[in-house]
Amino acid sequence: MPPLSLADIYRDPDRVIVTAHRGFSGRWPENTLPAFAAAIAAGAEIIEYDLHPSQEHTPVVIHDATVDRTTDGHGEISHLPLAAIKELNASWWEGSHAEGGFRSTTPAEVSSRIPTFSELLDAFSGRVGMNIQIKSNPPPEMLAETCRLFQHHNLYASAYFCVGTYAEGLTVRALDAKIPLCILEDQDRMDPDSIHRQHKFGACCVQPMRRDVTPGLCRTARSLGLPTNVFWANDADTAEKFARAGVQGLLTDWPDRVIAALQTLGCR
Repeated sequence: MPPLSLADIYRDPDRVIVTAHRGFSGRWPENTLPAFAAAIAAGAEIIEYDLHPSQEHTPVVIHDATVDRTTDGHGEISHLPLAAIKELNASWWEGSHAEGGFRSTTPAEVSSRIPTFSELLDAFSGRVGMNIQIKSNPPPEMLAETCRLFQHHNLYASAYFCVGTYAEGLTVRALDAKIPLCILEDQDRMDPDSIHRQHKFGACCVQPMRRDVTPGLCRTARSLGLPTNVFWANDADTAEKFARAGVQGLLTDWPDRVIAALQTLGCR
């Protein structure tokens, strides 16, 4: 079989692509291997996840800069050795990023753990597209290791880095100019001029916030060949609203709900 390709994923302009935000995080502990496996099983074409460094600069898959919200531990992830991180239970947050909450008595899954970037790639590279968010100002050692693993797993066709600023994008390019990039600097104030700026920079796609999305913005992005992946939609009405506006992708905590809604609209 040919290698997985984002170009193929987005080839049909009438199909709205579903990205599972932190995996199937509405139902499974976010940013864990079971959440990503469930997202793939539900039909998501892309998984989104976040990377922070351990004390040793090992890239690990967690959204927050601290472990307090999602685990039974405390403290900044960058101050914790990997061995201590791997002892934590990663299922103390239950539900979506917007509507979930901290479990007060017991974790959802007794064996839930924070995966490393390497473990995630060993499990899923080549099986699904990847939106890899590098949290702001990563230490050089962690960023270099992240780029090395990207190259080792040959993700150039099937994955991209989301970074917070154009400056961070240039830092990635200095390490590996072939890694596709999505720039988040203009989120919450994205307009057609911003889309042109991202295109000129060489971004592979755009990720506007919900309030940014207009039919005009989507038309501009499509005219430039930039898939528009809006953050976020967790219900049928929101999915329909953005599909009709012309987005080519939706990030969601509930891929099953959104896929069902898009199928009803004929966008799948």
